[in-house]
Amino acid sequence: MKTYLAYSLAFLWLWSGIQPILFAPEWSLHLLAQVGIPPDWQKSVFYFSSCLDVVLAIAYLTQLKNKPLFYLFQFATVLAYSVIIAFRLPEMWLHPFAPLIKNMPILAILFFLFQQKKQELKK
Repeated sequence: MKTYLAYSLAFLWLWSGIQPILFAPEWSLHLLAQVGIPPDWQKSVFYFSSCLDVVLAIAYLTQLKNKPLFYLFQFATVLAYSVIIAFRLPEMWLHPFAPLIKNMPILAILFFLFQQKKQELKK
């Protein structure tokens, strides 16, 4: 079960990193403008966040996946993304596809995996 959860998160990170670059760069930059990122920083933030997502996906293929802090870092990343969206793009609360609300089960899974890895280290 933990393996399926971890690899589903890896796929999620990979897709969320490559999809904006391949299919929605202008829309992504527009969203960054809406959250208040200055124009001079938008492309850098866009590429950094996309690369971060891809790096997190790839990290699942390394020994990092066995470290509790790996899941805690992801939790903090999703939480930061969610807080920014919640306050700077409040319309996402009512979006018909619920992109913000879907982060709640992702956070729960990351917390579960964090706890599991912590327990494994204690053994």
